[in-house]
Amino acid sequence: MQELVPTEINLNAANKLDESFLVTFARLAKGLLKGLFTDAPTPVKIKGTASQVNAFTRAIEKEKKYMDAYIKYGLNDQRTLSNRHLLNRAVESFEKETGMRWPFTG
Repeated sequence: MQELVPTEINLNAANKLDESFLVTFARLAKGLLKGLFTDAPTPVKIKGTASQVNAFTRAIEKEKKYMDAYIKYGLNDQRTLSNRHLLNRAVESFEKETGMRWPFTG
């Protein structure tokens, strides 16, 4: 079986932000998040400062918890709304730490 090569996400690339980078970042983050819901995780190498990597990890975790609550309880359930609030706080922290926009906000 062929081993998958990890995809790299560089959180220090905020000074190189252009449309191409943002599209690539969104695609990579979507693949990582999708891997959390399947048995086929996406191998990813995340580069950046410790606080950037922690902020990214927290935001991905909160995104998954919010989607789990949405699927299980529906959009207007208090548990879903609480998870949405926690996600918003994690996204704010990610954006502050990296200077990048979180790709899943609506």
